[in-house]
Amino acid sequence: MSQINRNRNCPVCISASTDKIITVDFELFDGHPMNGGYDVVQCTTCGFVYANTPVTQNELDHYYTELSKYEDKTLSTGGGFTENDKKRLADTAKFISQYITDKSSRIVDLGCSNGGLLKELINLGYNNVVGIDPSSACVTITRQEVGCECHQYSLYDIPNSIGKFDVILSTHVLEHLLDVRSAIEIFDNLLNPDGYVYIECPNAACYKEVIHAPLQEFNAEHINHFTETAFQNLMGAFQFGKITTGDKIFKIASDQDYHAVYGIFKKDNTNTYIQQYDGTIRADIQEYIDKSNIILDEIKRDIAGLPENLPAALYGIGQFSFKLLKTDVFQHGRKFKLFDNNNMNVGKKINGTTILAGKELLAEYKREKFSIVISSLIHEAAIRKNIELLFRENGEVPPVILGFSRLL
Repeated sequence: MSQINRNRNCPVCISASTDKIITVDFELFDGHPMNGGYDVVQCTTCGFVYANTPVTQNELDHYYTELSKYEDKTLSTGGGFTENDKKRLADTAKFISQYITDKSSRIVDLGCSNGGLLKELINLGYNNVVGIDPSSACVTITRQEVGCECHQYSLYDIPNSIGKFDVILSTHVLEHLLDVRSAIEIFDNLLNPDGYVYIECPNAACYKEVIHAPLQEFNAEHINHFTETAFQNLMGAFQFGKITTGDKIFKIASDQDYHAVYGIFKKDNTNTYIQQYDGTIRADIQEYIDKSNIILDEIKRDIAGLPENLPAALYGIGQFSFKLLKTDVFQHGRKFKLFDNNNMNVGKKINGTTILAGKELLAEYKREKFSIVISSLIHEAAIRKNIELLFRENGEVPPVILGFSRLL
């Protein structure tokens, strides 16, 4: 292992000493701040794994304010608009209620997305809940669907006038932030004495357990990779005592398991925490990388077997598409087209190619024949069904459709 030049200090312990684990690269939307990829590194002081990226917090804030997928009710998580998402949020609310028994507690969900967790808390009788999110669309949806107080702020721009809270919820937020320690300082400032913090993120120790797409967890959104040890190191540095931590499993759109690490912490100014080194995460991450690369190699072989004289149409433009477009099967001149059902993506360009709406697929095919690669493994079944239905209803024979969920 060799030390590398860094762009970020460790988000948990601020050490500058790192070891490189892997370089990941993306072909992102034109103008995206993370085009060019980054190194995934491990802090040699506390063991935390994170993205060594040169992007700024302002650039990331712009992404989540203007470009985020999370305001699409049909595709996003966090609003409880699908059966799996609703169950996840309901289970989370019930778990929190075991520790926060006062239903009048003032509770804020920082990065509330479309308000699904707040809605489940209201269903349990909590009557003083507030949402905060950087997306104006998410704020509007939360106000309309949940009917609670909700404000549009970046985490780093929340005014003092918002007041204090008894409970802070931060679910699937910290993995997106460059300056994690400043976030915890903000939590501290927003909390009443003896307040609680509930945090939840993807569990890096369990990436190896279920591969949702090759190297999916190393993406343009998730730049911090938390474990229970990392949570305790981070919160302990700010005198938050651990109430409980653990791993939870919920179902995602593909009906696969997804592991998340959670923790409940309480401010304790008498707490003296001794930092622990996360001695197992490196092996866990390497196993995840090795499994991912085996799958990715087979996917590349399948795509390479498509007719070379026809473009390949990627359908479902997300994190795996961004990586796939950087592999040799597309970097060596193969023509491609891009289709997506997410209106937030339609019209954007990747390397100069415009993303077209899924409903335009047949008309585009009639203009120029192509093979289809379903590049959203999570939504593969639904995409395949829609493509076949579209062609069949119009009396057309579908082209070759490649999908890869069978490899997972």
